[in-house]
Amino acid sequence: MSELVKISSKGLLTLPKSIREQLDINVGDYLDITIETGKVILQKVDIMPKKIDWENDDKAWKKYATKRISRE
Repeated sequence: MSELVKISSKGLLTLPKSIREQLDINVGDYLDITIETGKVILQKVDIMPKKIDWENDDKAWKKYATKRISRE
């Protein structure tokens, strides 16, 4: 499947609904972004914390996700 998207002046892009549905990407999900042979690769990453820390904000989850992605 191929879709054409436009990058905004701030470097943002919108993933088309058809792509999000096919890959089951939802609000709050994390994507790992890598570059391979001149291509941008987006991969959904499931982050399952060992325990839920309800007192920390989203920054704590992003820090956890970064550590987890770098190990995989």
